[in-house]
Amino acid sequence: MATSKLRYGIVGCAGIGENHADAVEDLEDATLVACADIDEGVARSFGEAYDVAWYTDPAEMATDADLDIVSVCTPNGTHLEIVDALAEAGVDVLCEKPLEITRERVDELIDVCEREGITLGGIFQRRLYGGPQLAREVVADGRLGDLVFGNTEIKWHRDPSYYEDVGWHGTTDLDGGVLLTQALHGVDLLQWTAGKIERIAAEVDTVHHDVEVPDTAVASVEFANGGYGQITATTAMYPEERISLHLHGTEGSIKWHEDELELFETKDGAEATPEPFHMGTGIPGQVRDFVAAIRDDREPMIPPGEARRALDITFALEKAAKTDQWVDVEYGARE
Repeated sequence: MATSKLRYGIVGCAGIGENHADAVEDLEDATLVACADIDEGVARSFGEAYDVAWYTDPAEMATDADLDIVSVCTPNGTHLEIVDALAEAGVDVLCEKPLEITRERVDELIDVCEREGITLGGIFQRRLYGGPQLAREVVADGRLGDLVFGNTEIKWHRDPSYYEDVGWHGTTDLDGGVLLTQALHGVDLLQWTAGKIERIAAEVDTVHHDVEVPDTAVASVEFANGGYGQITATTAMYPEERISLHLHGTEGSIKWHEDELELFETKDGAEATPEPFHMGTGIPGQVRDFVAAIRDDREPMIPPGEARRALDITFALEKAAKTDQWVDVEYGARE
């Protein structure tokens, strides 16, 4: 077990990178020492704000700053090349979702980490809230009986400026659309709590925004345990609603919106209090867990096999929409 503070770096200094940096600064067993961004001005500004060394090249940052861990917070379709460079430098990686935007690039990203023997963790911070934690528990222990329906809704609003002000938003090669950038949160929660999704049928479309990728999707799913469900996602509606997860079984139901449990009711009248992940909620909880995993030489809470399951479902959803047929979900072998 390591005894000195782990040296931490951030790649991708705009947006979510600040959340990761703030999370690291709250830890006692890790210290933020470096950052990197392809935009020199952004890197310099971030470095000055957090009083750390700044770089424009992730590989140079990893070796020059002698890093132990790096959070990758860059556009979706850039993760493979950055993780490749960091893995070759021997740095463990906590990668923002999605791991990548195609099945082939996801496979290659995981392969390079396995080949270089580095620990890879994925980000799905909404798992850490009390509602999803409870939902997973009551499905697993049978308090809801047999699952009948499991639904998730990601109904968000994005102004045109969201796509116009950030060059990679809405692009095929770097973004991937509502399914990969927004809906993946809900897809992950649904499969993590309700269980394995076996088949899917779907429609996707760009109904409002002037972008290269879909801004709206709806899918029907069939679970391995015999239940059915839906995935509904958009960035085109107004006003937006909080992400939701509804699970309905023969013995009870649970409804969660963002960080609020709206319903938990069972035939036997059992009561339960949602308890968040013991290391904290949101990105701070995931960063804390990842640092502890490296220190304790264990898997992080979301290892590669977990990080890719929602992606496997999403890739099947995209295929179903293209073929206008029910499609079996092909899960990666790395479980």
